[in-house]
Amino acid sequence: MFLTRTSSLLAIISILFAVSLRGQEYAVTGVSEALKNKADAVVRLHRTEFIIKDIGFATTKVSGAITVLNEKGALQASIVVPFNKFTKVNDIEAQLYDSKGEKVKRLKRSEIENYSTNTGDNSVDDSYAKVALLKHTSYPYTVAFSYEYTNKNMMFYPTWEAILNNLERTSVEKSEFIITTPKGFSFRYLEKNLPSKVQITHSEDKDVYTWTVSNLPAVEKEPFAPDLDNYLPMVYTAPNAFEVENYQGQLTSWSDLGKFYAELNKDRYQLTPQTIQAVKEKAKDITNTSQKVKAIYEYLQSHTRYMNISLGIGGWQSMKAADVATRGFGDCKALTTYMKAMLKEVGVTSYPVLVKAGDDEADILTQFPSFQFNHVFLCVPNQKDTLWLECTSQTNPFGYLGSFTEARHALLVTESGGVLIKTPTYSEQQNQLIRHAFVKLKDNAEGEVHITTTYTGLQQEYPQYVVHSLTADDQKRWLQKNLSFPSSEISHFEFKEQKAVVPKVEEKVTLLVRNLCTKSGSRMFVTPNLLNKSSNTFIATSERIYDFETAMNYADSDSIVIEIPSNYTIEFLPTEAQVSSKFGNYTATFKATGNQIVYHRKMSAFKQRFPPTEYSNWVEFRRKIAKFDKAQIVLIAKP
Repeated sequence: MFLTRTSSLLAIISILFAVSLRGQEYAVTGVSEALKNKADAVVRLHRTEFIIKDIGFATTKVSGAITVLNEKGALQASIVVPFNKFTKVNDIEAQLYDSKGEKVKRLKRSEIENYSTNTGDNSVDDSYAKVALLKHTSYPYTVAFSYEYTNKNMMFYPTWEAILNNLERTSVEKSEFIITTPKGFSFRYLEKNLPSKVQITHSEDKDVYTWTVSNLPAVEKEPFAPDLDNYLPMVYTAPNAFEVENYQGQLTSWSDLGKFYAELNKDRYQLTPQTIQAVKEKAKDITNTSQKVKAIYEYLQSHTRYMNISLGIGGWQSMKAADVATRGFGDCKALTTYMKAMLKEVGVTSYPVLVKAGDDEADILTQFPSFQFNHVFLCVPNQKDTLWLECTSQTNPFGYLGSFTEARHALLVTESGGVLIKTPTYSEQQNQLIRHAFVKLKDNAEGEVHITTTYTGLQQEYPQYVVHSLTADDQKRWLQKNLSFPSSEISHFEFKEQKAVVPKVEEKVTLLVRNLCTKSGSRMFVTPNLLNKSSNTFIATSERIYDFETAMNYADSDSIVIEIPSNYTIEFLPTEAQVSSKFGNYTATFKATGNQIVYHRKMSAFKQRFPPTEYSNWVEFRRKIAKFDKAQIVLIAKP
């Protein structure tokens, strides 16, 4: 079709007018002050469309625009699209606009980088990400983008975060999540913290589910608050039935998930004849089940090492036990499979346990069966004494799980399907720090200090790492930093590890400390709590929004004996201090005996979650302890 000159001019004017409107759309002046408040970035629009074709295939389309207000908000405008053998990225486009909404540049294909998400030398996987970042020379600016990818691994459906990446200091003008399915296709979803529920529409051949949020102000993290996932608008989705490669599964219950994992790995437990002979030899004279398991576990630790392997469906399907035996390495699935197979050969039944591991990871959504797990370990039912085996560590004490997997829900994979369980929680009496110190104070304010510290349970984890992973020189540097004396010289140190279900590490240090106390004229001011002072940096606020959590159960006990110089006497000795509350318990005592002062400090606290109204009380509790920890003894020179 040919255009007349007049119609051509009208077409050009129409195009220019459209460009002008787009410029107005992305002008920063269009963002309300309410959405700029406390924000580093503003989501002008973000739309995620998840188009399900069938149980084995889907297309995802993502588009939107992010206004970056300052340098801290630049991360939100980055484009990161993960892919692997199941995921094909079809297209990525992006444009950069200045503060007035004028286009500055367009993303070039050469600016899209491919990165391996391999975690290092101890990892083998086929996961990658396409990454692009458009940045302007001045703030604010806007990045508009769109990309599309297809997925043939339908074990996983998307989780939608109304505030992009659930990052603090990000506000939202409008965000949409749309799922399109064939007519009558069923899947599951869980809505959390949404201002309005899903809108569902139907046509002759498809069903459309739409979630929309608008005008969400930026939020800020608060000290000791749970993850923002607990409070921000989100939608979790999962299949009822799925397909990946040649495997099909149901996912309407935790039992279904356990059945699928078992089916995926049912043919993985055969061992080599050499391994069978070796494990039977290890266990032949042992009748006690726990000791038998311990012998096989230590054999596993001495003959294998951990290597992350995530190739294709290998993210969920284990290597064969025989291959682990031959190669001497495997990931958490493979080493757990290998251990289970070896225990079976010596007559011990065990079960894989799927868990969302990580000491900073939130617990799973127990009410929403789905693939929420990232780790596997082994459970051995043993009458009243259930054994838990972390199979990836060459140094882990037998039966110890630790902070990586304690106190959370997990899925026990049994013969009849998956069963939700709760992993053990380590109590304050299991997580102890017990310290004894002798200080010989000199009249020049120097001190010769002998310290013996025993760490147990969760408190021994970092010292245990120091024992196994650092050289002697690095261990000495760690001690120097950890003891935090301003000027000191370590003359001797040693570590002793005791492996047990609740493990211990004993640390002994001898050092000379300069300026151990403060001298002023004829007086010396001594702070007896040399090694375990509480911080006084907490700020109480009546405007707190979120709950807060205390970190872990623990019990600390410090006993410090200070021998004072013979030419000094005690002028002032603090009185006993005591604090008891729902947050924990604290006592500090001071006693003089001859030329020695004995200081005892005990502090216990519990892992708990409290409402925001209790935060000021908790801060006051911590402030009292910090004040008592600074208590000083005053010595005065004899006439």
